[in-house]
Amino acid sequence: MPAFKMSVARISAGLAASAFFASTAFAATLVVNNESPLQVAGNPGFTYLVNGGTGSFNVATEGFLFCTNIVSLGAPPDSPVTVVPQHGSWRLPIANDVLGVSYNSSELRVNQTQSPTLVCHTSGPEGEVDTALSDGIFRNAYEPKSFEQFPNQINWLPPLGFNWNNPTWSAVPSDPCASTADQPAAVDEAVACAAVSGQRAAGAGATMRAPTLWTGTDGSNFFYVARVDARYGPPNGQPASTTPMLAGNAPSGTGSALLTVVDAYDSGVVGIGGGYLGDSGSWCILEQFPTTFTSTMCNGLPTSGTLNGPLSNFGGFVVGAPPIYLTNVTFYIAFVRPIIGAPPAVNEPAVAVSIMLEPSVISEGGDAFKGDDVVFGFLPASTGFPWMTGQ
Repeated sequence: MPAFKMSVARISAGLAASAFFASTAFAATLVVNNESPLQVAGNPGFTYLVNGGTGSFNVATEGFLFCTNIVSLGAPPDSPVTVVPQHGSWRLPIANDVLGVSYNSSELRVNQTQSPTLVCHTSGPEGEVDTALSDGIFRNAYEPKSFEQFPNQINWLPPLGFNWNNPTWSAVPSDPCASTADQPAAVDEAVACAAVSGQRAAGAGATMRAPTLWTGTDGSNFFYVARVDARYGPPNGQPASTTPMLAGNAPSGTGSALLTVVDAYDSGVVGIGGGYLGDSGSWCILEQFPTTFTSTMCNGLPTSGTLNGPLSNFGGFVVGAPPIYLTNVTFYIAFVRPIIGAPPAVNEPAVAVSIMLEPSVISEGGDAFKGDDVVFGFLPASTGFPWMTGQ
């Protein structure tokens, strides 16, 4: 197994009260917004110190933490607390709205009562999902890790004879949000579905589902692309749109869902040292899966932008909003980042992409299957985490 660096979530706070939680010296878990827990690692574990109007919260965990703010109307409410997750030399998106921290019975909780805007997703140090279901139901822990993880990440009931220890990816549905009678979902997501998945070229311009992002490099830049699927309401068989309705252009109102996409990558972090990829670059929305990667593939596209750190200027998209009322959306999001340092090990990820759904829809039962909320990308020569290949 590879030796993964532990992640550190540094949260700077400006609070009026004074408090101090001594660092832990025993096993504990970190839970943000009731998402799947991450293990708090090592000694001291965590510290939470507030002194007058300033404070800090530091916690070391054995996994990746993806957070962002999603607001239907206006700006996020003012919050004195900002969450800045880190995983080794990784850069992850920064979010606000950390309204409360508590520790009880070896469990460290952030925003136990769901925040108005903060959304977080977690993943273990090897990309594993503890449970794909939002209600916390676990599968049989005695099964092999590869057999355990692939069904946790793909909301699908495979036909008789399909073997997750040696999966045939061309048989796996490309759209995780479009279940049919022939390809039924394992978990019913009648309220809303959010999914981000890996895709690979499959001849004649077709694509097939993949366990990791499609990545590439020209020696100077690193490229990665993810497929994004979203649905509001139960499956209805309507064809998906390849042009998402951006949040800034969408009318306000009920009967819709707001989603956004964030990315993270192995890069230099202040105080930690150099990484693989730089903060600059570009991103864009593609209507079709690209046949090749180039440094100019985002040039001139109507929905695109520049990067200066993790993706933050993609304001999100709406599903189900009037006047179009599209309930199914599918598109591809591509990234180009410069290479600035030595690459990670072949079985350690270089990038990741996560999809987030607004908390108001989550609270109504949206995104019940969370296994496909985060997807990792590796060096082109890699086959993913060791559990993906039975190593």
